[in-house]
Parts: sequence; structure tokens; C-alpha cells
Amino acid sequence: MAATVEGAKRRAAYHAVDEHFPPNARFVGIGSGSTVVYVVERIAQLPRERTDHVVFIPTGYQSRELILRAGLKLGGVDTVTESLDVVFDGADEVDPYLNCIKGGGACLFQEKLVAISGRKLVVVAGLSPLPLLYTVLYSSFLCVERVLICKPPRACPGM
Repeated sequence: MAATVEGAKRRAAYHAVDEHFPPNARFVGIGSGSTVVYVVERIAQLPRERTDHVVFIPTGYQSRELILRAGLKLGGVDTVTESLDVVFDGADEVDPYLNCIKGGGACLFQEKLVAISGRKLVVVAGLSPLPLLYTVLYSSFLCVERVLICKPPRACPGM
């Protein structure tokens, strides 16, 4: 069963990269999670003339390490002054309306920053074996964040 699930994750991630990695990409966001491992694996298999000029923006430690191990160029969301061409990320669950349930891990805030910085967000996710459990679990928690964020070079209002 585990081999079947991992094979499905790999096929989905490869398809996502094949269909959505822009030929002239400059900035690409890389999320976190088990499916993103296969996204980076596929990107590393692309011809170097397609990836050598691309800066990859991680959402956390895992994706940073994946980018570095693949020999891709590492950047940071705080250093990019334009929109990311595409962001690849995973989700714990996706409902029939394409609402994504993200885990409450340490990368969640950084994932949000990278996702809103992209022109396109590609979520690689499968069916959860326990969708009702996840729905009940996550609906019983509420996380409210209020953060003032400004990217250089403009100044933050009120500062």
C-alpha cells in the first residue's frame, strides 16, 4: 500500500512540474511536505538550461535542503522584488471545492508568504484516507495571524 501511495505522489508531482514549470521561469517557490520531495526531484531532472537561471524560494528547512541537495539556486522570499512565476506546494487534504487544508507545522506562515508571492500556485495533493477525521480535527482549531509585512524597497506604513 505504501509503495502505491508513494508512486501516486511521484506521478502527480512529475505531472505538475511537466505541466506547470514555465519554460522561462526566473523565480519558483518550493513548499513543504511529502509530495514536494518529488516536485524537486522532477525539477532536478529538467535540462540545466531550463533551471540554471532560476532562483528557488523555499518555505522552510525541508524545502531549503531539497533545493540545495538538488544543486538548484537558493533564494529567499525577502530578497525577491517581483512575483514568483509559480509556487509548488502540498496540502494535507483538498475538498471537492478545491479548498486546501494545510498542516499546522512550523512552515505554515512561510508557506503563506511564498504562496501569495506567486502568479500561480500548484498544489500537489492526494486523497486523504481519513477526510472526515482531518475535517473534524482542523475545524476544531482556529489560528488567527496578524503580521505587518513589507518587502524592500518601500517603507512599511506607520513605521
